[in-house]
Amino acid sequence: MVLFLVVSAASGCGGSLKEQKREGVASFEAAKASYDRGNYLDAIPDFKAYIEQYPGTDRTDDALYYLGESYIRERDYALASAQFDRLLRDFPSSPLQADALFELARCDDLQSHPAPLEQTETERALTRYNQFLDQYPAHPRVGEARVRIQALRDRLAEKLLRTARLYVKLRQEKAATISFRQLLARYPDSKWAPEAALLLAGSLERQGRKQEAVETLKKFIPSAPDGEIKRKADERLRGLQASEAPR
Repeated sequence: MVLFLVVSAASGCGGSLKEQKREGVASFEAAKASYDRGNYLDAIPDFKAYIEQYPGTDRTDDALYYLGESYIRERDYALASAQFDRLLRDFPSSPLQADALFELARCDDLQSHPAPLEQTETERALTRYNQFLDQYPAHPRVGEARVRIQALRDRLAEKLLRTARLYVKLRQEKAATISFRQLLARYPDSKWAPEAALLLAGSLERQGRKQEAVETLKKFIPSAPDGEIKRKADERLRGLQASEAPR
């Protein structure tokens, strides 16, 4: 009875109106056939009915997984997360553990916001992708997880860069310096790191800290990709070194 209530709470609220109009049939085969045809709104109530009626069979973990996948196809990521989370929690020996963890991370990823907005889901997705890499380093989706980790790290770096730029605009150079340094310390491999180094050097120079500006550019700019940022940084470095040279 407890398991019935859990799955009802996790997967019975929210879904689409079309889904709610159809009463499910507790048949894994029927649910999977609908899923394979791409009829996710038909598959969802059948998977739910199967899980509710048979909460502990050797196919319940499969049903939870495909129910989660069906919700993802319907872009209901919160309900998808609930299914993967239950699979991980209640079926620790399931061969779908790795895939469920990856999909749980992906649900957070799909719910995350652009850099100007709040980043709770981004942080949670990063944690789960990294957990996936740690636990399943030979899994076929490791490459995909690494790509998403880098993209999410770039987003968090962009968030810090936007904050630092705002401080510069407000002429709060010390606060800007802190944000630039946080970005470079946490995300040195980010695509935003070269721009952060260039802007940090400018902020330091305006504070009269020219030697620190030189050291910042020397540390981060050589590894920067060729382009406008690197060209400006090289020019700025030469200018700073010329101004510091003895006369």
